[in-house]
Amino acid sequence: MIEAIVTGFALGFGSGVAPGPLTGLAITTTMRSGIGAGLRIAIAPLISDSIIIALSLTAISQLPQSVISILGIIGAVVVALFGIEILISARKAQAPSAGAVKVPHRLDRLPVTFQGAAINLLNPAPWIFWVTAGSTLLVGLWRESPITAIAFIVVFYISLVAVKVAIVIGLAATRHKMNTRTYRGILLGSGVLLLIAAALLLITHVL
Repeated sequence: MIEAIVTGFALGFGSGVAPGPLTGLAITTTMRSGIGAGLRIAIAPLISDSIIIALSLTAISQLPQSVISILGIIGAVVVALFGIEILISARKAQAPSAGAVKVPHRLDRLPVTFQGAAINLLNPAPWIFWVTAGSTLLVGLWRESPITAIAFIVVFYISLVAVKVAIVIGLAATRHKMNTRTYRGILLGSGVLLLIAAALLLITHVL
């Protein structure tokens, strides 16, 4: 249970902070339209990821355990590479500006939350994560203990959404200015947490 909670926190926090279309959109929207619009973007994964998880679990749960383990190891490697990439880029990263991400014209008529959900669905990163690391871990945890699996997913999304909400609130509180040094420090923390999560994922599927 504790290992699942730690893994959920590390993956959720690391993914929530990591640079990507949804994080960039949350920052951009907050700078342009204020804290309310930014918060609505921050909760978008609760909509989009439910679709991704449902489809991923439907496919993965039909596979034999040996294939699930292989996919889990691949997922751990993917998470580790993502963490390393963030650590390398953090040294020269610049604080995002108001024009960091633009919503495609066809999506700009949607409510703000659904804009974020659509952007997330079009982003390959959540799909790669849930088809490999996320769903294989969740299936394994569920077979061992449904309560542990639920704890993992709850902690993951609390961490992921909470950190995006914190970024939005922080931007609003500092009048939409983000210190570059602070931003780099946050990215470094994100990269380290993803590496920790990758190690835990690898242990789960190898041992």
